[in-house]
Amino acid sequence: MNVKNYFQIAISVIIILILVSFYYNFLRQDAKEASDFDKNKKNEISISISENSNELNNIEYNSIDSDGNSYYLNAKKALIKLDEEKKNEVLLEDVTSIINLKEKGIIYIKSKNASYNKQTNDTFFYKDVEINYLDNSIASDNLDLIFSEKISNIYNNVVYKNKNLNLITDNIFIDMVSGDINMKMKNKSSKVKFTANYEFIN
Repeated sequence: MNVKNYFQIAISVIIILILVSFYYNFLRQDAKEASDFDKNKKNEISISISENSNELNNIEYNSIDSDGNSYYLNAKKALIKLDEEKKNEVLLEDVTSIINLKEKGIIYIKSKNASYNKQTNDTFFYKDVEINYLDNSIASDNLDLIFSEKISNIYNNVVYKNKNLNLITDNIFIDMVSGDINMKMKNKSSKVKFTANYEFIN
């Protein structure tokens, strides 16, 4: 074997070593980084799904109390608390509720938002609250529906209307046992403002 052949073999070995070194130092590292990126991406997607899984659309709740009164609640969107201390609390959007007071009448409620407790059924409606009960229409900023006390407290910018009068007051309470409506002013010296509408028959 002459010197020329030795030289060609040496060059071939050097080229192979360079290619092997290039593969291990660059191509394999890039493949590992790409694999790690895919794993991280999958983890990010998994975390994102886990974090957003507490949001539900078009939810409904139904319940009946010991007196036979039924309670229906619907919301276009619900956000369930993942915190262990607030696991029973649900934040609602675009809310509609129907309370059927046995032998007393039906209360219809609408609001933009509400906070609902799955354990107690206590519901705190807020933003553009509308209540219709018998022939009475009530608008307010807030309505606290407390089932433990069997009472509804309507407050903040309360406007009460029926076919005979329009009235502005601080608070309106609906007793869910008797079905009675009571009004209250925060300041005892304040007077309830109202306008009456009367029909005259000739």
